[in-house]
Amino acid sequence: MSDFIQANRELVGIIERNCESKSLDYKGPLSWDSKDKKSCCELVKDIIAIANTEGGYIVIGVAEKDEGFELVGVSAEQAGTYESTALCQFLQRYADPPINVQIKKTSHEGKNFVVLEIPRFKDTPHICQKDYPDVLSDRALYVRSDSNESAPIKSSSDFRALIETAIRNRADSLLSSFRAILTSSAPLAESVGRPREQFKPQLEAARRRFDEKYPYKEKNYSFFVETVFQPQSFDQYRFRSAALKAAAQGASVSFTGWPFIFIHYNREECLSFTDDGIEGTIEWQDFAKHDAFDFWRFNESGLFYKKELTGMSGSEPPSVSAQDTVRYFAEAIYCMTRLFEGLFDDSEYMTFCATFLGTRNRRLVWTDRGSPYGIYGSQYVANRPTLEAAASLPLADWRAGRVEHAIGMAKDLMKGFGLERPNEEQMRTQISNLFGRRF
Repeated sequence: MSDFIQANRELVGIIERNCESKSLDYKGPLSWDSKDKKSCCELVKDIIAIANTEGGYIVIGVAEKDEGFELVGVSAEQAGTYESTALCQFLQRYADPPINVQIKKTSHEGKNFVVLEIPRFKDTPHICQKDYPDVLSDRALYVRSDSNESAPIKSSSDFRALIETAIRNRADSLLSSFRAILTSSAPLAESVGRPREQFKPQLEAARRRFDEKYPYKEKNYSFFVETVFQPQSFDQYRFRSAALKAAAQGASVSFTGWPFIFIHYNREECLSFTDDGIEGTIEWQDFAKHDAFDFWRFNESGLFYKKELTGMSGSEPPSVSAQDTVRYFAEAIYCMTRLFEGLFDDSEYMTFCATFLGTRNRRLVWTDRGSPYGIYGSQYVANRPTLEAAASLPLADWRAGRVEHAIGMAKDLMKGFGLERPNEEQMRTQISNLFGRRF
């Protein structure tokens, strides 16, 4: 059992998600046996497809049932068959360029799981370079389909999406390099005030809509997180709904098993068209029976609004997770840059405003063992009912400085709890690990 680590919050979120996606695949208990080439090649196909889409995870030990999934775990003997060197050596026979899969063996609620962490391709998509009958085809490009299956590219739209991802990956790398060269130290995002007057009616309408659809009024949850992405200029009919839906689908990227924007091919009831845009709503419980509710609205003006009930809402004593706060800002900024890519010019100023509601008397805590930020305890308590962090920058700058801007905004928010000097290097490491899917 010494090989197993206790699952941290990120791993727990992946294991307990109870919903597959393009970046998350569940497998029942199975061993890695290189002599069983068919079984191994089926796993290889899934790894290549996930790497060619957005990167992600395969969790061994979650079995599919008639309705949903069940956490069954794996035996110590089954987990012992997974070894990074052996798996990667087998994988490299079929994947070109090579894929470096990381293996985590973790325990959660008395059960063991194996989590394969699969990085997104950097510059060149991974091609299958060897046949295996009825499983793999030589020269095939595998991706994750809208039905969360691993399949070769068959349509021009899938091929176009793969090319756009490759271009975006390289562009993001170049922007980050240029930004590092041009700035000796990354500037903090510029603080801004409240949204422009023209957007206020749309914001008020989105808030009313959340109140109409929110299902847990009788439970008296008090802690919510509100997100607003706002363009610099107002144009009520800037985009058509079809373009908004395509942008939301492209921005629905998961780093910890759940995307910042939930939009799913077989959950059409979660997406609806409004008079001036689209909106998404989903209510669910994870395997730990935590209530969750996620609402977002994307207006034709380009205004994006999101409000969510978080896992910390019902915590006793009332608390806010420091690492979840850092992750929130990182994922929100990543989502914003993806959402607006192709809709706005890179020079367009975008305002990101985050409001944490119900913060009075909540404590800022580090919820895993140890405290990289030096805040495990109860001395950091908010004395205001809401805390806000806001910034306005050109879209290109948001993209190039995702990590540093997330750190700057998280620091601004943490000041509301009385924490003036969190460990920036630890925050930077956490975000880098998040984007690299290393937990």
